[in-house]
Amino acid sequence: MKPDSPFKQSLVAWHHLLVAKRRWVRALRDDLGAALRPHAPVAESRAVAEEPSSRAKPPVFVSYSTDGNLTGSHKFCGGEKLLNNMVLLLRRHGYDAWMVSADGSHSNWLAEHAPFLSLGEFKSRLADAPGARCVTSWIVAEAFLNACPRFYFWDQELGASSRSHFPRLARMMKQKRIIRTAGVNRSVQAWHRATFGTPALVLRQLVDEKYWQPDEARRIGGRIGYFDEGEHGERFIREVRARMVAAGMKPEFLMLRGDEREIISQMQTCGVFIALNVGKSPLWGEGGPMTPQEAMACGTVPVCFDINGPWELIQQNYNGVIAGEITPEALAEAVVGIYRTSGRREDMSKRCLEVTKDAHTMEARWPDVRRFLDLPG
Repeated sequence: MKPDSPFKQSLVAWHHLLVAKRRWVRALRDDLGAALRPHAPVAESRAVAEEPSSRAKPPVFVSYSTDGNLTGSHKFCGGEKLLNNMVLLLRRHGYDAWMVSADGSHSNWLAEHAPFLSLGEFKSRLADAPGARCVTSWIVAEAFLNACPRFYFWDQELGASSRSHFPRLARMMKQKRIIRTAGVNRSVQAWHRATFGTPALVLRQLVDEKYWQPDEARRIGGRIGYFDEGEHGERFIREVRARMVAAGMKPEFLMLRGDEREIISQMQTCGVFIALNVGKSPLWGEGGPMTPQEAMACGTVPVCFDINGPWELIQQNYNGVIAGEITPEALAEAVVGIYRTSGRREDMSKRCLEVTKDAHTMEARWPDVRRFLDLPG
């Protein structure tokens, strides 16, 4: 029989149809059975209910310490910045909160560093605080998690959790080590809910409004900021520059670099920020959106790619622009469009500040942090 004969093609098609029918019947039976069974909370809800009910403010320990190569503090680590800001927010609300690294030291690069404990100090304090909260964003942080009977997981990188970290994550779920999960955006939340059946929450990026603020007196409207995000970056910037020049514009490009205070100072001078991060995962993308959110906090209009992260932060052509494709041409068209109409960039800058003030400050996130960690007020 020829491989492409109509008869064989029909057999294959019928086989696929029968498989699909069996799957549909099985799913229907499972859904019907679930509807008829008495409701039982999923494992994660039971785990939360088992936590100490005392409304006294418990101590909170936060870390991604893994081993000698990932000690719990590394310069320019975006995940560390978010954990650091969680600790700062907790301390501003009167909680005894700490970052944990191998020896208690940290790299000096953030605008404000939360206090650190060594692993030894952390273990000693944890032994005297049965109601303490332990938090990580890195499921393979064994040096820290081995001391935690149970913990809270703030997933900030689905590219890792759905791939190389998945076996350990699944094992932790099965062992009920994870009290509660939060995703840094809706896509991460949905993945955890669909994969593990947990009532995962959303806890978005924490950008500290105490430091990330506008300085209109220093802003240069035609200056466009960007980070070095790899080999593709300069090629994309060249295309944007060429398109803008061809349109009669005179842009100035600034590669942002340095510690957080230096980045803030540079971002405040930019009219537009191009997020060149194309993502860490071929499926999920994941391109922030911490840097676009930081740009917005400074009144700098963000331009991003249409990938996981920015699409939940930016309302198209309102407080930023999302390029439809990950190509230099699409990016250039998005940037040119901002400057093509007089006053458009200024209007979008004002909206960035309004949206940030109303929804994206650390203080605005406080109810989400409390809910995630089951904390008293």
